[in-house]
Amino acid sequence: MFFTFLKLRFNRKLLRRFGVRKTKILNFSVYYNDTRSLFSEFKNIFIDKIYHFTAATENPIIIDGGGHIGLSALYFKKIYPSAKIIIFEPDAVSIELLEKNIISNDLNDVKVIKSGLYSKDGKVNFIANQTDASKITESGNQEIQVEKLSKHITSEVDFIKLNIEGSEVEVLGDLELNNKLRDIKEMCIEWHSFAKQNQNLGELLNILEKNNFKYLINHFDYRVNKVLKPPFKIFDKTQYYLLIHAKRKDLLA
Repeated sequence: MFFTFLKLRFNRKLLRRFGVRKTKILNFSVYYNDTRSLFSEFKNIFIDKIYHFTAATENPIIIDGGGHIGLSALYFKKIYPSAKIIIFEPDAVSIELLEKNIISNDLNDVKVIKSGLYSKDGKVNFIANQTDASKITESGNQEIQVEKLSKHITSEVDFIKLNIEGSEVEVLGDLELNNKLRDIKEMCIEWHSFAKQNQNLGELLNILEKNNFKYLINHFDYRVNKVLKPPFKIFDKTQYYLLIHAKRKDLLA
């Protein structure tokens, strides 16, 4: 694990940032196109284990919102080889690499839905920038298909991961409106506070509290983001992200 960390950090510093390449991460073959995103995701997912959860079964049902190139899916398959995973990803470049990574690692019971997640079905503007930070925005450079997550939840879900670059409240609001939060056991949500945009953390936490979830909040990139270190200063351009891990209260020990 440490050797892989050093290798990816070395590549991030010395290789040209963009360009499709292939590398080895643990026992997985991984196609990627951005050295910086690959290093950051490996550190967060495999070393810091930000999406780790303890399932009550060997074959949990997992929904991966914002699957990017599939590192989170590889991690889920590492800890639960028999997991059933549904991945939502709207970016065409990421989808191509995601599908390569699924095939090259012989992952079973993994379904890719080529859409983003939002509070409606339809099309929205989207910024695609070849990184793990592509997002829905009115100033986007292309259109993507989006769907409501609620229509895909037909039974109990063990774990939902949402890394959807600012659309978290829209998706949770859809789940609440359609009474689907009661079918979700546990979630990890990356909440985004973008520069010069309104914040909605209170709205997100209110949805969780009203629907019987207990949560904890952490800032997972504190080592590289000076905004998260005291002494604190707040500006309109201040930008940071939080991890919110939530679990239904009836499932707490």
